[in-house]
Amino acid sequence: MKTVIALTLLSLATAFGQDLGLRAAQTNQFREFPYCQCQKYPAAYTLSPFIRKGTTNTYCTTVKVLLPTNCTDYCCLKADAKKLEIDAKAACNAPGVVLSATLNGVPTAIAPNFELAPQGFPGSTVLKLTQLGLNLTTADGAEICITLGTNRAGKGCTNLEQLCVPPPGAPAGACSAALFSSNNDCCPSLPPPPPPPPPPPPITPGFRTCDTCVTFSLVAGPTAVFPYSFTPAQCDAYAKYVSAAFLKTASAANASIFKNFTLNTCTGNNVTICGKFRDANGALVAPYADALVAEFLNLVVPGGVAPPYLIGHTVTVTIASLEGTATSRRRSLLQTSTMICPDATTSVALTPPPVDFPKCICEFKQGTTPFAAFPFYTTKPGSKPLRTQYCFTFAVISPSVVSGPCANATTFSKAEFWASDALRRSLRGFYVKPNGAASYTFLSPTWGAVGEDTVRATPLDWTLQLANGAEICMELDSTTSLNDFCLGPYTNACFINIFDPTKKCCPMYASIGSPFVP
Repeated sequence: MKTVIALTLLSLATAFGQDLGLRAAQTNQFREFPYCQCQKYPAAYTLSPFIRKGTTNTYCTTVKVLLPTNCTDYCCLKADAKKLEIDAKAACNAPGVVLSATLNGVPTAIAPNFELAPQGFPGSTVLKLTQLGLNLTTADGAEICITLGTNRAGKGCTNLEQLCVPPPGAPAGACSAALFSSNNDCCPSLPPPPPPPPPPPPITPGFRTCDTCVTFSLVAGPTAVFPYSFTPAQCDAYAKYVSAAFLKTASAANASIFKNFTLNTCTGNNVTICGKFRDANGALVAPYADALVAEFLNLVVPGGVAPPYLIGHTVTVTIASLEGTATSRRRSLLQTSTMICPDATTSVALTPPPVDFPKCICEFKQGTTPFAAFPFYTTKPGSKPLRTQYCFTFAVISPSVVSGPCANATTFSKAEFWASDALRRSLRGFYVKPNGAASYTFLSPTWGAVGEDTVRATPLDWTLQLANGAEICMELDSTTSLNDFCLGPYTNACFINIFDPTKKCCPMYASIGSPFVP
């Protein structure tokens, strides 16, 4: 059945002071709409361009369900369509502008609203309507209509020319829009992606190509407590992103790709994704190489903040090319005015982010003592219904990593977590299990003074042997997420200090739920 969605954009914009606060919080991580990491294509949904309805301030787009061929991932076969976002001009987010929406003429439960894009550049704004409730069965033919208006002072947007930030090269009034899945992983967008290039023709004698590879490399430095390797899921995600980025860049440069970029190697510390440009097409893409490696680095180090599992590592992203011919496929690159291939590199040595923790003076560098927390925690059901346990595992690390005046510490006295004072009642306690123990022991939480945002699992007094493989499970009410309870710059992560009996040694580690997969 055809579903008709009519949206009348009439919702209150945020007050001026709130807008400044949100603007300050924008991370500037993504410069282009939809201002987040998500899969635009391949995807199951498409949007038609917005069309004016009659002489009103109402504009409509139609959703179509078109399942891509040879695509078996979530975005093609299972994704729903929960919300619509439109790349909007900041001036539309005027105080007092009211937004509303209807579905088949009936007002929607949630009104649309303007928001500053959290991961976008300062001032980037989106018009968002959530809880669409569409899926692969109900979305086909759904028509979304938007009615624009102003506030009492006449400020706001009344047409698409005023509302929409046009895509690059598009005229005023063209809109960029995206449909997001409930998990925000999929975001099929308007305008649609350019059609895939035709298959490459057979190579003919004298034919020259840029054989171009993107390499992600990871080197564990002397301070890396737990050397890390790329996961297969990360390799696949990097390959998809790189392929899409080169297609987009080639389109912007009026170039074509002779052979699309695909995953070549995934060996733990190195990921290589390779493709080919024909003749002068590589030269057209070459000026974009520096921007591309910076964009690709952000896949590994999102937002420029070192993930807990990569602290002590150096990440390098390289775009390197060799010139090939029909008779010589891999020879040294000859950079001429007509045969310049993409070539760029960027590298960063990752250190812990600066944080206001612990709340005492002690030696908190990683590797200060032989005790360490693994960078990933696990979850399991709590001791009672509606509770969840987050379990942190500890290790005794290699003496080659440990240095300084605390290197001879032999007792794990206590663990301190950076946690919100305001959520004290959500913490039901700690369940601790030293290495070799048959069961967990309950410990009541010990909170620091109000304002310190510190909770302790104490006393522990584990020896080196007891600490190696020990667990501390933090039990929270299921109504409180770990992301809200634990503080710091990471999402769904906790900072932990491990103290010796002198309280002078307190190496700090962060544990996160899983590696970041773009």
